[in-house]
Amino acid sequence: MNSFPVSEQDKDEFLNYLDQNGILDKLTDVLIMLHSEQEQPTDPIEYVRRNMYVDNPDIEEIIDLKAQIENAAVELADLQRTRDELRAQLEQYQHESQVDGEGYEEEPAKVSDNGDYFE
Repeated sequence: MNSFPVSEQDKDEFLNYLDQNGILDKLTDVLIMLHSEQEQPTDPIEYVRRNMYVDNPDIEEIIDLKAQIENAAVELADLQRTRDELRAQLEQYQHESQVDGEGYEEEPAKVSDNGDYFE
């Protein structure tokens, strides 16, 4: 830890700032929680960091957004699987139609990576 000269007035002002904004109380509460743990955590800094935000009003929104992201990922995987199955079916039908229509020279429909048809 770097040490550099700090005046007593600066220390007092800073402590007053921490006290007025509830930081000292919150730190004290978290340190008491840490001390009260039956089993001391292996990473006390992570414990303090995680418990500093227990009363964070955004926590519920963050949890909701994480659930939405997980659901969207599952839905995306399902849609990609369906797309791949449909592509395989399309290729099979195109191949069958080429075999059935020997001599008939129509090019099979082309599909881009995003699923759009093009000429």
